[in-house]
Amino acid sequence: MIKTLFILFFLFSFFINQAVNSADTGPSVMTLKKSDPVYADAKQLVKDKKFSEAAVMLEEILKDSKNASNADILNDYGYSLRKLKQYEKAEKYYLAALKINPNHTGANEYLGELYLETQRPELAKKRLEVLKSCNCDEFKLLKANIDRYKPDAPFVPTSSW
Repeated sequence: MIKTLFILFFLFSFFINQAVNSADTGPSVMTLKKSDPVYADAKQLVKDKKFSEAAVMLEEILKDSKNASNADILNDYGYSLRKLKQYEKAEKYYLAALKINPNHTGANEYLGELYLETQRPELAKKRLEVLKSCNCDEFKLLKANIDRYKPDAPFVPTSSW
């Protein structure tokens, strides 16, 4: 009985954690702490909504040539810039992430949200098309945001973080 309860608790905790972190693409902060502690710190700043600090740190990380081709870092930098309303620069980094990994779920979702924030819903729908087959939360979130979009009103996306 105790073993069954333990297994149920473990499974419940796992699925709750997956639901909370599903749209947080890339390796977790805990995983990164071991392999790339500087990026882990930057990712934690993004999670904590400290976008100015995160953007400065991520920009510095991207100066290292090995990181310039990391779609996760490019996506996190784009996300931070978008949250700072630096839309043109954010779009550039999302597109760079997608050039490396065209199916990057986070970059596709967030680029779609950027397109809604900048009154370009048709481009957002193209990002949704890319996500259509992933059966992922990013698809559901972007679809919900597209469904809520009204061209004559300021748009604030439902956040996945």
